[in-house]
Amino acid sequence: MVGVLVAAFGAWTYLVPAGWVLAGLSAAWYLGSWIAGGVLLTAGFGLLGASVRDRSGYWTAGAVTSLLLATLALAGAVTAVVLLVI
Repeated sequence: MVGVLVAAFGAWTYLVPAGWVLAGLSAAWYLGSWIAGGVLLTAGFGLLGASVRDRSGYWTAGAVTSLLLATLALAGAVTAVVLLVI
């Protein structure tokens, strides 16, 4: 949940109208929020997928879906890092 909130805050600061106080924030602020949110979501979904796999003893749809979401969250965080560095 923390990862979702951090990523949502990053998206919100990106979409703030130009007249708002937060609109003056640099790209590092919202990209940093996306990076932190992606890392937290990767950890959360990864742990959930591993837990489901351990409890059931075999790969279930829930475990695979959770690990797929973890991979997508990590890909989003890496993309934000690349955009921040460029």
